[in-house]
Amino acid sequence: MTTLPPEANNEQNAAGGQVPPQGQVPPQGPPAGQAPPQYQPPQAPPAGAYQQPPAGAYQEQPQGYPQPGYAQPQAAPADPASTITLNYWLSVFFVWIPALIFWIIEKDKGNQRANEFHVANLNFSLLRTGIAIVAVILSFIPFVGWILGLLVWLAYLASFVFHILAAVSAPDNYRQGKGPEFIFNLPIVK
Repeated sequence: MTTLPPEANNEQNAAGGQVPPQGQVPPQGPPAGQAPPQYQPPQAPPAGAYQQPPAGAYQEQPQGYPQPGYAQPQAAPADPASTITLNYWLSVFFVWIPALIFWIIEKDKGNQRANEFHVANLNFSLLRTGIAIVAVILSFIPFVGWILGLLVWLAYLASFVFHILAAVSAPDNYRQGKGPEFIFNLPIVK
């Protein structure tokens, strides 16, 4: 018994088609009189044409290991003048803290001239801090302390200006082979 209506059964038989038994799928294949298509391997591109690299050809190399056939760029040595400039300008506004940090970091790097600039900046920053502490202490003493405290605060402002002048000239002095130029300085740290 077929599930097709009688008209469809008759049309299919009249066209010469075969009706498969119930529950079976008709075979799929090429139309009658044609050969099945043959497998053809992919053709090589013509000479000189772009060829896509195989998958996985460009894997990232781990950091620190050079890729074969390529030279790793060498890192440029750090310019001590830029470190000195940063140290001086930070010390102008934050007084002794950046000067101490730069001196601790840079003292063992072997550049004696740069270390000389860092030490001079640390000494001047400590001198400025001492002047500020004296000015605060003197400001608590009535009458005479206020006058002396005012004079010490003026000395502190002058040392601020001198530190700015030293920060402006420090990188040029380093590049020209001169020493650090502070108007006055106390050798607290050597």
